[in-house]
Amino acid sequence: MPDTFLSVPLFFELTELKAMEHSALLARHADYPFTDALEKALSKIEHRLQESQLEDLRRHVGSINVLSSSQGILLQPLLRELEQAVAKRETLILHYAKSSSSSAQERHIDPYGLIYRLGKWYLTAYCHTRKALRVFRVDRMKSLSLTGRTFEMPEHFSVQDYLSNVHEHQDQVTMDTPSVTVRLQGHTEALDAICNQWFLQPYLVVRRIEYEAEFHIQPGRMMKYMPYLLLSFGRSINVLEPKELRSALSETARDLANYYDE
Repeated sequence: MPDTFLSVPLFFELTELKAMEHSALLARHADYPFTDALEKALSKIEHRLQESQLEDLRRHVGSINVLSSSQGILLQPLLRELEQAVAKRETLILHYAKSSSSSAQERHIDPYGLIYRLGKWYLTAYCHTRKALRVFRVDRMKSLSLTGRTFEMPEHFSVQDYLSNVHEHQDQVTMDTPSVTVRLQGHTEALDAICNQWFLQPYLVVRRIEYEAEFHIQPGRMMKYMPYLLLSFGRSINVLEPKELRSALSETARDLANYYDE
């Protein structure tokens, strides 16, 4: 072996190559910001394979397909900037809309880490406006700019631990504050999507049966978040209780109907 090699050359098994190719496929459709670099690295490996190995690999890779996000091309440059800001510990100026219908507001943030969950990218950051940690949805960021100022992130900070602590805190609030029972019935896919909503998970009590779910949640949060969420699922979801939530859904649907009748 030539002296220029530090160790023996790498040899990959088919399953290892397949895992890397599938990782690139998933990364591409998850709007991963460095997909191009990942695919370039895989291309270098493919060029060293025999034709029979390459054909076998392509046959296996073609067995898995992933539907693309409609926002991938738009989000990737933003995600790259955010990743760099996290790595460099650089404060950002962000224009952020809390919802799709609200106007963007300026926030000065210290970015701590990116999160990918259920097809969405999020940024955990310290918000100078709120003087607290916040979680921002990347697809609601209208623009961002670098300030050139750096910050010190808390020692041993973990995004996963922070989100777990948020859930524990919400669990405690749920126990300390009067709550109402929300019972939903519907298609399994729709219930799965609702139960996997990050902000609702602390309030999920049980999936009683395949077609039913129960939440214990404060009335204010229920009326703020659930009507529009549940309405988006149409007839695939039925609210068994409480009556107040059913009434709110009915009123929201009438408001939308009147809006489009004008």
